[in-house]
Amino acid sequence: MKIRSLISSTLLLSAGAMFAVSAQATILTFDLDPALPNYGDIPATYGDNVNAASDAVGSYGMGNGYTPNVTTEYRTWQISTNTVAYNNLDFWDFNYGDLVNVAFSVSSAGYFAEITLVPEPGWAIRLNSFDLAGYSKIDHPNSQVRILDGTSNTVLIDYSPVTVLGSGGTHSTFTPGLTYAGAISIRYGYNDWNIGIDNINFDQVAAVPEPETYAMLLAGLGLLGFMVRRRSQNIL
Repeated sequence: MKIRSLISSTLLLSAGAMFAVSAQATILTFDLDPALPNYGDIPATYGDNVNAASDAVGSYGMGNGYTPNVTTEYRTWQISTNTVAYNNLDFWDFNYGDLVNVAFSVSSAGYFAEITLVPEPGWAIRLNSFDLAGYSKIDHPNSQVRILDGTSNTVLIDYSPVTVLGSGGTHSTFTPGLTYAGAISIRYGYNDWNIGIDNINFDQVAAVPEPETYAMLLAGLGLLGFMVRRRSQNIL
């Protein structure tokens, strides 16, 4: 019984290490410090390597933890050419539904806004949720909202067309719950800078087992084989 118990414990420990997932989360709230004026550029480093509730750029909400192995990128895309027109988004403080402090497209007509989450090697992104709302507290029908591979621009989830709420001080919440082993982008707006984003909730997740994990599993299997041989010899 002792041998069987030890074998079971060894296998459980090895398997647990093999498939354990390390998850941490950050919520981008666009609460910046120092505060930006309306139409101010969102700092390029806001959301980079977050490991506390605030840093030199702004403040964050804590989901399951923080995301020290993820960086952010902000872009405004020109629809007609499908190219990046500006490497930034703008800030607005209120009147996007009931959201306070949002990021939106730099230009009004013919552009998408985009935020990309970029994990360091060995990590993946789990995009939990984000909020969108329409300015000035009105609904915006036929909006485009997509989740894409941040490198190839391959569409992973397409909510389009969708009505983004704002009327009466409301907002729309999207909950993709998508885990992706690579850069992942939220692209929204489509010809309409009157759609703002807030409360981007995402995790960093260990993408692959570390080498030590494989070593632990192999050691556990080796110990199992040794014990089985010893027990067989004792029986004989």
